[in-house]
Amino acid sequence: MSRLVVHDDAAQRLGGAVPSPAAAFLVAVLALPALFWLVMLKRTTVYTAPEEWLMSNVVAVAHSWVASNLPPIETVIVGISGLGSGWFVALAFAALGLLALARGRRDLALLLALGTLCFPMEWALKYFVSSDAINLMALVSAMFNVNDIGLDDIADFPAGHALRATVLYGLAAFCVARLAHDHRQGQIAYAVALVLIGAISATRIYLGAHYPMDVLGGWMAGGALLAILVAIHVLRVDERQRAREAAEAAAHPRGRRVAVPRRTPTEG
Repeated sequence: MSRLVVHDDAAQRLGGAVPSPAAAFLVAVLALPALFWLVMLKRTTVYTAPEEWLMSNVVAVAHSWVASNLPPIETVIVGISGLGSGWFVALAFAALGLLALARGRRDLALLLALGTLCFPMEWALKYFVSSDAINLMALVSAMFNVNDIGLDDIADFPAGHALRATVLYGLAAFCVARLAHDHRQGQIAYAVALVLIGAISATRIYLGAHYPMDVLGGWMAGGALLAILVAIHVLRVDERQRAREAAEAAAHPRGRRVAVPRRTPTEG
């Protein structure tokens, strides 16, 4: 992607590829009922027959062949999966937030800080959906991967990598679109984010860590949180802009202009 060109007044105005609050809220309205339906389904169904066939007859065979014949590709896939791990996402949020603060963008730093809500959102969903009773100590231990037992080992739904990747890379792309002068730069950022989210989510299915329904639940949960955060941020920027324009209009009122005929010199 070409060098990011930033508006001189980027703190007050939105970039060219920023979605409207209505569009963002529409995404949230669509994602939340879908997430609720998936949660109810997962509480009664471990997996569906098509998922089981896919994992047993396609994914397992492909994974075994690649691991045996293409070890470098296997390493790359594992590395891509790591881009959605909890530690990497937490460090990425911290690094991006500090970068925003260093650039004097407290608004974007706050937005990125709120993005870490993806972690308690994942914990709550896993706790609620798990078919086995999870005590608080086991949940805390899984958060820190104690004894190599992580959150995905105690509850499959939702896929944490998919949820965290959706929020992290979605917010990073939004920040680029928020600052970019060129509309195309925002579009490229969104496209890169979609590729990363899709690749990370696909690796979780390939590695046998999650069924497709778990990944879909991660997308729905992460997409809902992302849409709500973006909508609130855009509304705040719009409100500040309207307040600024109203203050300027009050400070410099524009009266109605009256046409005055030009004088012509009188003849002596």
